Amino acid sequence: MQTVYLTYGPEYSLPKPEPCVMAMGFFDGVHVAHQRVILEAKNIARKRKIKLAVMTFFPHPREVLSCGKEKMNYLTPLEVKINRFSKLGVDMVYVIKFDHFFAQLSPKEFIETYVTGLGVKHVVAGFDFTYGQKGKGNMKTISTDGDGRFLVTVISKLDFKGQKISSTFIRELLSNGEISGISSYLGDFYETRGKVISHHQSLMGKRSYMEVETYPYYTLPSNGLYEVEMFTEDYVCQGSAIVYSDKIKLTFNSDLENIKDRTIKLKWIRCLENIQFKQM
Repeated sequence: MQTVYLTYGPEYSLPKPEPCVMAMGFFDGVHVAHQRVILEAKNIARKRKIKLAVMTFFPHPREVLSCGKEKMNYLTPLEVKINRFSKLGVDMVYVIKFDHFFAQLSPKEFIETYVTGLGVKHVVAGFDFTYGQKGKGNMKTISTDGDGRFLVTVISKLDFKGQKISSTFIRELLSNGEISGISSYLGDFYETRGKVISHHQSLMGKRSYMEVETYPYYTLPSNGLYEVEMFTEDYVCQGSAIVYSDKIKLTFNSDLENIKDRTIKLKWIRCLENIQFKQM
């Protein structure tokens, strides 16, 4: 899979256009509704025997348009999102830097530059995808803005038990500590990655304790006690995690070698207890 980073400005340039089917969206978390968009695009691309491309953006438009006043709680860092695209069979990823230059593009300019300009033959996106200045372009106007030069498939809203599957709703579940239900929307347990900043064992050597610093662009669940599964290059083990003030303390009933300064992945399985910490 090839990843191309694009920046709009006075001297912007585009790669040579290649015929492709383009799935478009921010795709934070790459949840099951996002996967439906990408897999539909993949099905069309394979039938047409052309490449499958994904267009995404970074940073989130909300951060840029609020001039940094509104913090965005991301579900996944960009590099993790790109890795998930690869696992879905994507051939090409276009990552557009969302800044004030880019935000000023009219809907028609956006289509001319980043859709027809990249050789797109078919666009696939969710029903609520918008584009161009102030989001004035949408899936009802995209064919007109493109002057009929590409086909369009609109993916309708996807619900689970009456709830729209969205990144926003998954963030709400995290903020309430309701992590056991996230897999129904995300397609798997929520994951975070971080660095082990301390590691010690009990005197009997049968229990390991760690403190972890989470890498940027993840959202931790609310303060509480959680069941987690930890992954490193050498270990897979289950334990518990206490979350407090964006910090994580882990406990495992295992005799683990010291993994201080190493990266670990945590899968968040279920909440054991919501806790309000006054001071720690």
